[in-house]
Amino acid sequence: MKQWLSIWSLGQKRSLKEFEEIKEAGFEGVEIWAEHLRAVEYLNFAAYHELEIGLHLPFHDLNVATPDPIIEDRMFSIMFEWIERLAEYGGHHATLHGGYAWASEDREETIIRVKERISLLRKKAKQNNVELLLENLIPDSLNYCHYIASNVHEWLDLIHDTNVKACLDIGHLAVMGEDPEETICKLGNDLAAIHLSDNDCLSDLHLLPGDGKTVSKSLLNLLHHFSGPIIYEINPYKYTLKDIVEYITMKEKVL
Repeated sequence: MKQWLSIWSLGQKRSLKEFEEIKEAGFEGVEIWAEHLRAVEYLNFAAYHELEIGLHLPFHDLNVATPDPIIEDRMFSIMFEWIERLAEYGGHHATLHGGYAWASEDREETIIRVKERISLLRKKAKQNNVELLLENLIPDSLNYCHYIASNVHEWLDLIHDTNVKACLDIGHLAVMGEDPEETICKLGNDLAAIHLSDNDCLSDLHLLPGDGKTVSKSLLNLLHHFSGPIIYEINPYKYTLKDIVEYITMKEKVL
């Protein structure tokens, strides 16, 4: 079990000192959010403290599923740039959101586009010795957009058809209504990383494990035997780095 921390958990304005605290707390690596204003500085901070590095690729304005060729070109340009930058730092993996169909009725043709684009992104990642991971997303309860992948079957199909690995987001999975232990078994060797947080099974609250209804003791025990990075992705508007470090210390005593 490798304990990592998503730098989303720290917020936008952090210094080298916080990365030192992360290292001292026993975290082996960090996943940098490319959309953070100081993401490049954060890469430097992580490298300085000899933390393993992963990257969460940008997604808010870069819909991988877009039918718009201008957005498509911009998406590839920025994604490629970040993959190359990650490689310069000896990066571990790049986590990708699969995007969304602008209307749920366009799901089928959108899936075809997404598969083609993920395959191209994987090729770029492989050229740079970076593992590309696809994350499971939360379905739109209004059924207006279709987020990709918003159910386990769709996610598994995309992973197998594009030959990427999976980043399992436990919080997203709970809102999807899927069982985490069963899903881990279905993923098998395709599971490469885990985003860990808790919630009420209704919304993506990013709580510390135990503060919601999702993360059980049996799940934590199962994760304890997982060899890849378990990346704590915790709400920076509710918790401080001190809260996270104290949780990690207490969890180690329990497990």
